[in-house]
Amino acid sequence: MRSLLRSTRAALLLVLLAGLVPACKSTSRHGSPPTTYSNRNIRYGMPAAAKADPNSRNAYLLERPEYVVSYNDFTKCPNWVSWQLTSADIGDSPRGSFEGDPLLPSGFRRVSSSTYDGCGFDRGHMCNSKDRSDTPEHNDATFFMTNIVPQAPNNNQQGWEEFESYCRTLAREGKELYIVCGPAGVGGTGSHGSKTMIGPPDVQVTVPSFVWKVVMVLPSPGATPDKNTRTIGIWMPNDQSVHSDWSPYITSVRDIEDKTGFTFFSEVPADIAKVIKSKVDTGK
Repeated sequence: MRSLLRSTRAALLLVLLAGLVPACKSTSRHGSPPTTYSNRNIRYGMPAAAKADPNSRNAYLLERPEYVVSYNDFTKCPNWVSWQLTSADIGDSPRGSFEGDPLLPSGFRRVSSSTYDGCGFDRGHMCNSKDRSDTPEHNDATFFMTNIVPQAPNNNQQGWEEFESYCRTLAREGKELYIVCGPAGVGGTGSHGSKTMIGPPDVQVTVPSFVWKVVMVLPSPGATPDKNTRTIGIWMPNDQSVHSDWSPYITSVRDIEDKTGFTFFSEVPADIAKVIKSKVDTGK
């Protein structure tokens, strides 16, 4: 396991360090003005640099009102997806349909819903549908394939989904959440066995070994992080062993930084970040 994580981390760092610069502006799907760090979904910083430059194929920045993505055209998956969650984001809009992302530049091979047909892995949302169910337009945006990774059905439908639901419970209680998640490693086990890649030869999607999520929980909208701020880290194997109880997969945000090479919540003052990212949550 240690050698897997070391090799995974090294591979990710090589990808992320290749040609990355600070975030540039991009236009949202819905015609909103371009945004940078003013986007509420990255209020506390991005885990790693990305830019809206077609040459940045391993970390292409996609900013939407609903979430922010660093997309990797080589793995055909997001490197990470970041969003803010409050009670106002949760409604009863119906689920949309999976689509290729129209914001990807020319030369990027677009993943379609059919790429996943018969592969034994779910089309696993990173920013999930219910977290943007306040309007149909916002919900539809979560179904772009740049927000999707191959997830083992038990992972996606049990532990991962239960943790998503728990986060919405916190939001409904009036808390403000800052969430980042993504894939890690290569090779997972779905309902048809182990695979490292899925899809036709011209659009191969990397199957991750793990999926992870970090959450910073503020007591109310507009609150400022302090040394008592709650953070939750989840590191979950992408296989059929996952069950509905997500608590065994809890770890610290710092541990996930060590495993991925990312830096979370970089805009939180360093003395506060040091404390809150080292905590291991109880899951309650």
